[in-house]
Amino acid sequence: MTTHDTTTSSVSALGLECRDLALSFGRVRALDGFNLTLTAGEAVGIVGRNGAGKSTLFRAIIGAESLERGTILSTPSLTRLHLLARTGFVPDTLSAYDWMSVGESIAYVAALQPNFDAAWSRELQALLELDLDVRVRDLSRGMQARLAFVLGLSHKPDLVLLDEPLLGVDAVTHDAVLEMLARMRATHQCTMLIASHQLGDLARLTDRVVFMDRGRDVSSINTDELASGSTRLIVRGLSLEWKPNFDRIHFRRQDGACVLTLQGDVEPAIKAILANEPRAQFERVALSINEACADRLRAMEDRS
Repeated sequence: MTTHDTTTSSVSALGLECRDLALSFGRVRALDGFNLTLTAGEAVGIVGRNGAGKSTLFRAIIGAESLERGTILSTPSLTRLHLLARTGFVPDTLSAYDWMSVGESIAYVAALQPNFDAAWSRELQALLELDLDVRVRDLSRGMQARLAFVLGLSHKPDLVLLDEPLLGVDAVTHDAVLEMLARMRATHQCTMLIASHQLGDLARLTDRVVFMDRGRDVSSINTDELASGSTRLIVRGLSLEWKPNFDRIHFRRQDGACVLTLQGDVEPAIKAILANEPRAQFERVALSINEACADRLRAMEDRS
């Protein structure tokens, strides 16, 4: 990872740029020319199938993996040490501290983190209802997730990295953490990068979503547009040879119909179809963000 020195930290939020990142594990290309730019204060979601390279990306950003190629730059420009001091990372699984009590694990992190904010940490602990006397190994999956957020965010980081942090947690924990993250972004103007299969969370927290496939950045779309601007057009009465000759996200045949996923206004597509297939019949279905993302992931697989 390439970073540069700076003598000032007057800018609270951090920008981040990943340029042409490449990393392999044997024959597997975990990152394959990946590019991403986060402007200061922006929240971006990362979506991809399992194995797309999301966790490797996070580990590369925090320096836990050594890149074969590429650079990671911050704005303002920082050394790696200063960048990490201003970064909060919450993994999908809390894999340390299990012999400690919750309170001891927080105190341990406080001693290591020069920017640890005791008042903010206590606020997080209260919001997430942590019992400081319970041993980490005895916590439920949901309570371990709550603790991971306290350990990763108690220093009020300017850059927040969340790698599937709510995977498998209960509904109460899920709601409490989303409330905390929304509040943190509003009050601290931090920059966030969030990998999640829970797309409703991304709709609530992020400004845009980046689709990742086999270590590559494939496309990016504003979250509002993704959540409200995708339509499934089901067309019946078309010949078996018919194929779309206009822009679409995804196309397949199902139960004798042609099913297209389109972004934005569908009228141009309908007019194009009727020009050659006047007997075509149409059914429009507005897609949820989950369905829209699923069709985009299918389209990436079809192209690969």
